[in-house]
Amino acid sequence: MTSSATARARARRQLQPAGEASVPTIQPRRREDSGSHLRVVPPQPVRRRSNVSRATLVVFTLTIFTIGVIVFQATIAEQQLRLDALTKDLRLAESHYDNLRQERAELLSPSRLREEAVMMGMYQGLSTKFVEVSPEVVAEVMSSTAKMNPLFADPPAGVASAGAIARIQPVEGANRP
Repeated sequence: MTSSATARARARRQLQPAGEASVPTIQPRRREDSGSHLRVVPPQPVRRRSNVSRATLVVFTLTIFTIGVIVFQATIAEQQLRLDALTKDLRLAESHYDNLRQERAELLSPSRLREEAVMMGMYQGLSTKFVEVSPEVVAEVMSSTAKMNPLFADPPAGVASAGAIARIQPVEGANRP
């Protein structure tokens, strides 16, 4: 189209009343002297592509949804395999722990300890005799061995409650012959 034809089309659109269609209809002009084989074709109704676009959108959405479900299922399967492996490891660890407890119980059983003592040349005493040790002797021994082992410097509560610790202080401060 030439610039003059464009200007004429704009002028026609501006002169149209508001109630008419938004697409202007062009009336063909007939020139008697022009031997042109060109003619103006009236506009065809616009075909809507929205049906094709909607169908494409639906197919695309379903495809994305299907891919998402597949990825989700694959992730679940992978996590299930990991969980199964951890469960298997846990069962093996529990079994090993139970075996170690059984072995410890057998090693600490009185009959086995008795057999080991006999093999080392020990024998069972015929009678039991308890000897009482005075608290002063206990305090003296504890003060002399306190530098050897930190357990003696801070004895357990059973030893402290027996009264031996209370007498350590005067013995340590006293002059020895």
